[in-house]
Amino acid sequence: MTAIPIDHSHRRRRPEPESRRTLSPVRRNSQAAGGENWRPISWAEGRKILLALRIHAEKQRRKGERTGCAPRNKTDVGGISFGAIRLAEVLIGIATKRSGRLEPSVKWLAKALNVPLKTIHAWKAQLKRHGFLDWRRRWVFTGREGARGDQVQQTSNAYWMKAPLEALEAAAKVLAPRKAEEDDEARWASMPEAMQASLRAMKASAAKRSERGPQVGRKSRI
Repeated sequence: MTAIPIDHSHRRRRPEPESRRTLSPVRRNSQAAGGENWRPISWAEGRKILLALRIHAEKQRRKGERTGCAPRNKTDVGGISFGAIRLAEVLIGIATKRSGRLEPSVKWLAKALNVPLKTIHAWKAQLKRHGFLDWRRRWVFTGREGARGDQVQQTSNAYWMKAPLEALEAAAKVLAPRKAEEDDEARWASMPEAMQASLRAMKASAAKRSERGPQVGRKSRI
């Protein structure tokens, strides 16, 4: 007795009809590359964003969020890992050098940070969930003709660095110049009360001398 093969020809995937095309090039929500409105970022602005990110990450850790933990539910944003902060440093470095132009590939970032591709995707997701990074998927023409027109392929994303208003305000407080009195009081806080009183008296005496101006020499007796 010989076995008879089952005919699976009816299960073969038929060509996709033209009416079912989503017209989404390559990946969903991708757009044609080019025409991005890059906004230049100065070194000062980049440092402010990084400081805001570090302050925000520290607040998350104080709330009990584990470093780099995934969100527990839809309302949770999870934690921020040290690797995500390092990724932000690299992205801001590129943006400041290229007048805001930020379009590195994931492979290049993975090689620069010596981590797998999936780690870069995880760090990007962390920064985006916390409001410090956004991007747009893009495609480019390959120059080859296809059955339905010019063929396209996925290219690197266009990225934009940003920061939540609350995090920027916290960074601005740290960067704001403090008065000398506040600095002195902060240094003297751990000293004994008697020493603090003595230092305040010495400071007040020095302030009075500076207000009187330079001392005139005594008149010589004849």
